[in-house]
Amino acid sequence: MKRVVMIALIGLTMIGLFAANQTQLLAKSSPTSIGSSEAAAETMGTASQLYEKGQFSQAAQAYQQLADQGFSDSSLFYNLGNAHFKQGDYGRAIVNYRRAQGLAPRDADIKANLALARAQAVDEFEAAENGGALSLVGQSVKSGFSLDEVAMAALGAWILFVLLIIVISTARAGSAWRKSLQYGLAATALVLVVGVLAMGSYLYVDHNQAEGVIVATEVDVTSGPGTQYVAEFTLHDGAEVQVVEAWGSWVRLALPGGELEGWVPAESIEPVTG
Repeated sequence: MKRVVMIALIGLTMIGLFAANQTQLLAKSSPTSIGSSEAAAETMGTASQLYEKGQFSQAAQAYQQLADQGFSDSSLFYNLGNAHFKQGDYGRAIVNYRRAQGLAPRDADIKANLALARAQAVDEFEAAENGGALSLVGQSVKSGFSLDEVAMAALGAWILFVLLIIVISTARAGSAWRKSLQYGLAATALVLVVGVLAMGSYLYVDHNQAEGVIVATEVDVTSGPGTQYVAEFTLHDGAEVQVVEAWGSWVRLALPGGELEGWVPAESIEPVTG
């Protein structure tokens, strides 16, 4: 029995270290929030004032300046999306609404404005369910939770699981207290497994299904990375596509479902994530 417990603890420790490592990586890679800098907060306020005055181009420039400096939170991208939307720049509006949604996936205002911006797009594609079960799970998780939330939940479940094992090992055998703890241990184990699977599927989608949005008014999609290649079809501002690879100043994209692919100049498409 002790051997089984030791093997389980080793396995759980590996899971915990993975979850902790992912959480640490997220903390290191996450851009600084606006509230952490007085200068950034002042710029944010100035941008908001410009927006209220109807100076949408200047407001967008101020918000973008903060984004370029590495500041990031849902309100920054949401406001930047609004500034682009007011100018009729629907592609960049969609990009920034989606970035905001990645940080605050349950925000109703972000969801509503994203839907409004998407309604202005010329190109419409049917949603394609490809990539298998892992992809479907990852997309479902992303629609309701941020990666920070999923990683912290998995780490918290692992810590609770280990603590329960320690407490159970010290409880008197056959006691009602020990039996209650065992029920709690089983429930925590289930949460831990779900949390790890959710985080894994989330990372899989992020790393293997990079997405981008066309930000040019109109762009020809060519059969190769250059203007000398044949134009296969045309995309318009706001079209949401999958980014397959980059080659110099060109990007290969695929339409939802992956059946149609082609190349566009890099400046005509903007990735949803950096």
